[in-house]
Amino acid sequence: MIQRLLILILLCCLPLTASAETATPKVPATKVPATAIKPQKSAEERYLAGQACLQQEDAPCAQVELAGIAPTSPYAKLLEAEIAASAQDDETVLRLLLPLKSIGLKTSSSLLPQAMTSLHATLAQAYENQGNVLRAIEQLNLTSADNPESIQSHIWQLLKDQPRATLLELRGESQDTLTQGWIDLALVANGKAPTSAITQWRNAYPDHPVSDAFLLQLAQASPVIAEQDSFAGTVALLLPLNEPAYANAAAALQTGLMAAHGDSAAIVKIYASRGDKSEIAALYQQAINEGAQYVVGPMARDEVSALAAAGLKLVPTLALNSTDQETLPENLMAFGLPVEAEAEQVAQVARAHGMQSAILISADTPLANRAEQAFTKEWQAQQGTIVAKKTFSADSPLVELKADLSAHAADMIFLAANAEQARLVRPYLDPSIPTFAISHVYDGVAQNPDNATLMAIHFADMPWMVNADHPDFAAYRKAAESLPPGESQRWFAVGVDAWHILAAIAAGKSILIPGLSGTLHMEGKTLVRDLPMAQFGPTGVALEPAR
Repeated sequence: MIQRLLILILLCCLPLTASAETATPKVPATKVPATAIKPQKSAEERYLAGQACLQQEDAPCAQVELAGIAPTSPYAKLLEAEIAASAQDDETVLRLLLPLKSIGLKTSSSLLPQAMTSLHATLAQAYENQGNVLRAIEQLNLTSADNPESIQSHIWQLLKDQPRATLLELRGESQDTLTQGWIDLALVANGKAPTSAITQWRNAYPDHPVSDAFLLQLAQASPVIAEQDSFAGTVALLLPLNEPAYANAAAALQTGLMAAHGDSAAIVKIYASRGDKSEIAALYQQAINEGAQYVVGPMARDEVSALAAAGLKLVPTLALNSTDQETLPENLMAFGLPVEAEAEQVAQVARAHGMQSAILISADTPLANRAEQAFTKEWQAQQGTIVAKKTFSADSPLVELKADLSAHAADMIFLAANAEQARLVRPYLDPSIPTFAISHVYDGVAQNPDNATLMAIHFADMPWMVNADHPDFAAYRKAAESLPPGESQRWFAVGVDAWHILAAIAAGKSILIPGLSGTLHMEGKTLVRDLPMAQFGPTGVALEPAR
């Protein structure tokens, strides 16, 4: 029975087995391990791989990765630009990245931080290669490198050796506060900066990202002014003390120099000149024969020109006026208060403020004419335009002047006039047009009611005149108390600074001095005074913040 049952079961199964054997065989599904799947690389991955290739200086490898990125992807443009940069093809870099930069800045959240950093760094290098320092610095400021100290060092290398005129030009073109801060630091430091000047810069730019360590490094590299008691020698003062045209200025300068002299071991001898160019060479030689190792003076312009042309063997000499002679002899340096230098600085400051067109108003005097000519030369060199020039005197029909000026539109007015002359003409000038002037517009009385008509005029003047309360000047206030305001105080400041210049020369140090008469540095054989700007306001004269 059991045997029959087994046979029946077997017979029932046979048709099914035969059918299966004659049917089309099925290929069983194969399960592939997940680790064996090779998904396509993303654009980000290929971009990073391409960067790694370029770091190994393998441009063909980077080209392979580039080929795998969709041409519409920003990563394709980035990598292509970096490949072009590796071949120093700056034109291609700019062509690819300038359009991408504006898009990338708006969509930076969708781009890798590394990609954004590379975009700005690559643009910066291209600009630097083309000599466009300003644009290079702007792009470096936008990088978020892991090593910000290297970026700061790179920016400083681009700026530190630039001539002052170039820095001022860059300053005028820049609209970026961060970049302006860097340029102002270079203007203050010029490679070597006293601690006080750097402190003032930091106060003006408290949020600037430059590190304190970097600023400390600059301060430590600054020239050291010789201490008073270490300056030994004989100094001759060649001053026109008995000539009415110069006597007050000469006496004030002597007072300032002796205030700075203090208890120094140096000997100071006075030689009174007469402002006569035919006598100055003999007087100078007399001072040398009597042991002078340094000379301050002469003061009259004709005397300075005569001394420069005399062919004498000079000791270190600070001439107190400028000269038309292009090349000064060895050891002769020009130092003083030339109106030309102030007018040039006002032109530079106005351009840095964005002014492009100017009206020139000048008093009918030789001094004002010299200031106007200097402003005009510098203004035009800075690509500024002059839309009108007018001269006035006490007898001029100023109502007609006002009518004439109303026909001219300009960004600014340059006023070449002293305080009295400026008070006369100012009511006839458009108060809505910013007005700039040199120090002569200020009589030295900070709260003089007579200066109410000068409201809002911007002018360049020395720190001693517009920031006399500065703690660095405390040691000199008592000595200056007996001097009248105005020009005598300015020449007092020149005397103080002249002593510190001599001390620096005696010590063999670089000259970069935050002085009473300005921040002093050498340009060729001329001691340049970088001046702050001030403004007439409702409560008197006020120092303007550094820009």
